Amino acid sequence: MPLFGKKNPAEMNIEELERLLLLKRREARQRRLRERPATTQPYKPPTPGVQRYDELAFLDRRRRSVMTRGLYRGARWYERLLVMVEVLALVGLLIAIFFYVQDWRATRELMRVPDEVTVGDTALAPGSGATAAARESVLPGRPPPPPNAQVAAIPVLYTEWLESDTTTVVAPAVDEATAQKLPSRIVIPSIGVDAPIVEGDDWEALKRGVGHHLGSANPGERGNMVLSAHNDIFGEIFRYLENVEIGDEIFVYDGAGREYRYVVAQKRIVEPTAVEVLAPSPEPIATLITCYPYLIDTQRLVVIAELDTSR
Repeated sequence: MPLFGKKNPAEMNIEELERLLLLKRREARQRRLRERPATTQPYKPPTPGVQRYDELAFLDRRRRSVMTRGLYRGARWYERLLVMVEVLALVGLLIAIFFYVQDWRATRELMRVPDEVTVGDTALAPGSGATAAARESVLPGRPPPPPNAQVAAIPVLYTEWLESDTTTVVAPAVDEATAQKLPSRIVIPSIGVDAPIVEGDDWEALKRGVGHHLGSANPGERGNMVLSAHNDIFGEIFRYLENVEIGDEIFVYDGAGREYRYVVAQKRIVEPTAVEVLAPSPEPIATLITCYPYLIDTQRLVVIAELDTSR
């Protein structure tokens, strides 16, 4: 009995057998659908292009996503660290350039040799011996200038009391009576200063302590007692002089050990050429000078204190 039309399956070719198989599968599928309970949702074939749920595939995708997020988070922190390193390197470079420019400008000014040196209203030829005021063109605290360095103009009012030596000023020999009147020690309690005072305020003198400007007043005397010290080298004696406040006490002792109390009255930031702060005073005062700002030294910090005459 033939199963497909009038032919027996044994007599069919391959194409006819494949068609017969498809028909049998369709009939079996329709029979299963008819036999389903009525409450069961009708079968809906999957939408083309949408994958069916696969728990193993979902877990694998989730594991890979967690690993990817961890790698991405680590990469973000690494990038932030690189940015911080680059910023710090840039800041360090800018600071180095700043100090290099400051040093270059200072060296350029010191090494420039002019055709003539002007002191007050007098023009001096380089190499001449009449450089009396040239040495006092700037306030104490600077390194020794090179030979024939250009000197800023100094008011004629102050040229007559400037030092006469053009190199290192050596303190003159004094007798014992005079030595007892000279300042020998300074104490500033508010900033913890307790240092010896030496005669002279040139480069070599300031290596040994606070320098007493030659010719300025002695402790307790009427006039201007000028005391200078470094703030960033040779002990940094006046490192914190900028922290002194109006009304603070300054004690100066002479060679005989007598104590003189001065009270801070003024604080100034001046240019190194402001030599007028060295001028004599009709009242007994003490003028303290150091470089400013710290490690830059382009200006001078000046503290003026008045003698306490009530003691």
